[in-house]
Amino acid sequence: MTKSTLFDRLNQELEAFGKKAQAALDEGKLQIELLRLRRRQDHAARDLGLMVHRRERGGELEPRRIDALMLRLDDLQAEIARLETQIAQARSGGESGSSQTTATAGQVRDT
Repeated sequence: MTKSTLFDRLNQELEAFGKKAQAALDEGKLQIELLRLRRRQDHAARDLGLMVHRRERGGELEPRRIDALMLRLDDLQAEIARLETQIAQARSGGESGSSQTTATAGQVRDT
């Protein structure tokens, strides 16, 4: 093996390692975003549960607030499903679309 062949082989191995490392980082970013969305979903569900409890106990509520929380939960569920699909694709070797994650994550209604 010549020096240039050895360096070419080393360069190829380093590039392959770099791609694997980048894929792992991209999946990690998706996982963090998924956890963040699930936390927001949990908070919205808790808020909705407290409102329903208050209403059932005779308290006064704004129906628009309940509707807003229901819409937020729907949006969050759709976003979570999208991220779960991206994570599955990343694990199977497909494109993760992490650049789309940041762009669309901000679109979830935050009331």
